[in-house]
Amino acid sequence: MKQKARKRGKGRAAASRLRTKSKTRKKTARRSQASSRKKRSSSRKSASPTIKRIVRIMGQGQYTVDSKMLKKLNDIDNAIVDLVSRERSDDAEFKKKLTELSEMVVRKGKPLDPKAIIQSDIILPSADLSVDEAKKLFRGEGVIPEL
Repeated sequence: MKQKARKRGKGRAAASRLRTKSKTRKKTARRSQASSRKKRSSSRKSASPTIKRIVRIMGQGQYTVDSKMLKKLNDIDNAIVDLVSRERSDDAEFKKKLTELSEMVVRKGKPLDPKAIIQSDIILPSADLSVDEAKKLFRGEGVIPEL
């Protein structure tokens, strides 16, 4: 009878080891699934979404621009702020930068239907703006806010 009890005990121990191994495998599988979900969600968060803004050029119409182009426009805008904030600003350089700002939007932006009435996020002055008028507009951040 003692031998039967020993055999039963060995069987139970073996069965309990199998259960423990299967539980460990399940836990490991759950952990790997959870970590792969985290990796997927973090990769989605790290990819910056493309932000689109509506830019109006006075006298020319409205265009949509993406965040990459908006950054380039902001760099030109900052250069214009530097130019007009000087005591003696260079009028030719100012006109060149202002024209470059407008042309970049026209070339690379997507034009909107002129009949559509949509509120603009950014309003750019026309290229015939004088330096004195620009000193009123291009202050601080300029006409394009920092990103």
